[in-house]
Amino acid sequence: MAKINKGIFGPLTGKIGNFIGSTWLGIPYLKKAPVKDKNSKRSAAQIANSQKFGYVSRWLVPFHPFITVGFSTLAIRKTAISAALSSIYNTVFTGEVPDLKVDYSKMEISKGRLRGLSNASITCLENNTMNIKWDENSGPTARFNDQLIVMFYSEKFEMTDGLIGNVSRADKKHVFSLNETLIGQPLHAYMAVISYDRKKASNTAYIGLIQPFRSDLNI
Repeated sequence: MAKINKGIFGPLTGKIGNFIGSTWLGIPYLKKAPVKDKNSKRSAAQIANSQKFGYVSRWLVPFHPFITVGFSTLAIRKTAISAALSSIYNTVFTGEVPDLKVDYSKMEISKGRLRGLSNASITCLENNTMNIKWDENSGPTARFNDQLIVMFYSEKFEMTDGLIGNVSRADKKHVFSLNETLIGQPLHAYMAVISYDRKKASNTAYIGLIQPFRSDLNI
């Protein structure tokens, strides 16, 4: 409790908020209260988990445009980004900071019960455009106008590129031009589909690590 001696204009003694009033050699002064180290009451496991959570959250930032759409159907009382983080936290990442390992084959940009694409493949052409193909598999659980999600990720630049929508399941092929920064870089490739009204989404298909000019990888 703080006290004001000699009226409201007198020196302050005691603690008020984040400050402590005191007197030294007859001189009143205020000083900031010491900040308690929050880590002092946490176990080593709790600190390690907090470090991992911070790393994964930052790592996920380049993926936000894609998972915001691909996980939108799971965003119930939480954001799509929170839903994605919960889904990949213990599958994509193993170990502890700074030796955390990333399994890119288990990364998810979309999750749901909508039927995915059949026989999807991506070929890197000589001019660094991506030739994307898949079989038409419309049916009772897959509509012809379901929209394509394609994402490429560069480990070197920690950067994504790709497309969301404007290409339908019935199109069966699409040619995509890469961002110039990613030309010539190995890229992890992922594909999924989401319904036209964005109420349903498919699980993610990891196509593989696309090596420039020579990879033709299939699901």
